[in-house]
Amino acid sequence: MPKATIKIKVIFVFILTIFILVLLLWQAQLPIWNAHLQVDVWVWYERLTSFFKHNSFIGLKDNELLPATLLYLFPAVLVSGWSTAPYWLYLKATLWVNLLILIGHFIGCRGQNQLVKAGLFALLILAYGPIALFRFDGLATLLVILGLIFWQKQKFSFSGFALGWATGIKIYPVIFLPYLFLLKRRRLASLKRFILFYLVALLLPVLIFFALGGRWEQVTEALAFHKNKYVSIESLPASILTTLSLLKFHQPMPLLAGYGVWGIDLSFITDLKLQFFNLIWLLPVGIFYLYLFFKKKFFNQLNVEVIFCLTLIFLVFSKNLNPQYVWWFLSLFPLLEFNPLAFVLLLFICIFNQLVYPLFYTHFLEDFYRYNQLYVVFYCLLLRNLLIMALTVLSLRNVLVKRVVRR
Repeated sequence: MPKATIKIKVIFVFILTIFILVLLLWQAQLPIWNAHLQVDVWVWYERLTSFFKHNSFIGLKDNELLPATLLYLFPAVLVSGWSTAPYWLYLKATLWVNLLILIGHFIGCRGQNQLVKAGLFALLILAYGPIALFRFDGLATLLVILGLIFWQKQKFSFSGFALGWATGIKIYPVIFLPYLFLLKRRRLASLKRFILFYLVALLLPVLIFFALGGRWEQVTEALAFHKNKYVSIESLPASILTTLSLLKFHQPMPLLAGYGVWGIDLSFITDLKLQFFNLIWLLPVGIFYLYLFFKKKFFNQLNVEVIFCLTLIFLVFSKNLNPQYVWWFLSLFPLLEFNPLAFVLLLFICIFNQLVYPLFYTHFLEDFYRYNQLYVVFYCLLLRNLLIMALTVLSLRNVLVKRVVRR
């Protein structure tokens, strides 16, 4: 390809990306988006206010944020000189911090069709919406991407540190940790180095938290907080149970509010307990691992599609599939072999995801769940979850069927 043509493509993708990022930043200022999205940022601000009030984490109560996540809250507060800034200033600083993190995700656009994937990834971010600027999941996924890139470059110490840090922020990377262990099961020196730096990165934020006045009880309370979360209305199990409720009782299930989510009242339609939904994902993930274990060729080299597939399987069977969790698998798009069907599925998943939250979330809670009307928002959520299921099936096919054919 002529250098002039490549240069034009680079300029086009760069302009497209900048335009989309600026558009997201503009959308983030509008009430139709930020009225719901800034709720988490306000919670972070309260945690920081508590810290600066006591000059310590010792007074922190009813906290669901893990130590590594609590440390993430501080960069935005540096704009006020290491003190509690006015909330409006902290909110703006948080948006800019997350914008920089979002830009960092473009480092994952590698390999063949690098420019095409960068441009398409920018479009996916636009469809996903400004929620990326209001949540800390972006830092966790950026660290996951860095960890996988370092792994591919045989830099296992850096890989372990990045993935350990990511796990400290969002626990979900433990889902694909056994896959990485199996990849290096015959190279014990590399595996030991990876595990050592993984544990260092996992424990370091906890030690810093203790040094800043935190206590172990606060860590265990944060872990229990997530364990006790209700089955959220956005999850696939909730969509299935709500559909059954509509068919059987002609009304949605009652809502339960607490633990940072809107959940469904399981007793309305089923005898299954919360503990069942806490553990059900272990079965499909375990079956997938069992298949991989007996197919030795899966462990010749890192296959990011396996990471992508494991993340999807976990989320499909999880009790929580909050809108920001879509970013967990969406962020891996630049590392995957380009697949047009997967791109289309991701695009519509993001569109329906944004329609439900934040654009029509109030209607979803009030009109649908409270007054049993305006079913269209529930249909958007149901479509989103069905498309995630379809993407999971496609990913399974890419991992299992194509690998068999290539043999």
